[in-house]
Amino acid sequence: MTRRFGGFLVASEPSVQVPRAFFTDVLPQVTEMAELQATLAVFRLAADGDGIETPVSHDLLLHDQTLRRALRVTGSPREPDQRIMTGLDLAVGRGTLLAFTAERGATKRVWYYVNTPVNQALIAAMSRGAVAPPIAVWHDDQVPTVVPERPNVFRLYEQNIGLLTPLIADHLVDALESYPTEWIEDAIAEAVAYNRRSWRYIQRILEKWASDGRGPHGSGERNNETNRRGDPGHLDPNQYKHGRYLNRTRTR
Repeated sequence: MTRRFGGFLVASEPSVQVPRAFFTDVLPQVTEMAELQATLAVFRLAADGDGIETPVSHDLLLHDQTLRRALRVTGSPREPDQRIMTGLDLAVGRGTLLAFTAERGATKRVWYYVNTPVNQALIAAMSRGAVAPPIAVWHDDQVPTVVPERPNVFRLYEQNIGLLTPLIADHLVDALESYPTEWIEDAIAEAVAYNRRSWRYIQRILEKWASDGRGPHGSGERNNETNRRGDPGHLDPNQYKHGRYLNRTRTR
């Protein structure tokens, strides 16, 4: 049984700064619990530092026990790492969070900022070398190179299909909410292989895989799984978001 919450101790407990626009502009669009939990975790961990302009590391988020408990599927022994990464990708794709990679030699670490004008300007300045990154992101007391980061499917689209317009970014966010990351990456690869470089073609591939199933090697062979309606061969995309297929998606 879920323990009843006893109330907020606003006079004694520290608060977390969350801009009003999160509730009015972002929250109504969020449909995936992993995105909501990951976004709020970044706000909370930034507040634990020096505030909303504090970078939060990918490793810290993966090991944050509050976030892990929130995203662990009830009754499942599977660790929630993939759900955390999916939530972060969705938040970066939506523009709620900013991501960058701090690189020093062979070491690369991903960090996140809450998306504010100050943090946008800071990442741009760090990537140009105009300002040094915060000491928190240094590697062994060495200043790293900062590279702005996008979710992998966004990079793949830009590199192989075309310009990432705001409309295309919205389509990719919707796809990340509906299909495993691996499916989207494979659909982009198939579009390139057939020289059909358009979002519409990629979307048709994903819809076909969701309705007809994918064979063991990613083909469109009919699958014998049964969905909630009891129709053999028809796959419910939601099972790939939350169910036992989740570990098929590629880890960071």
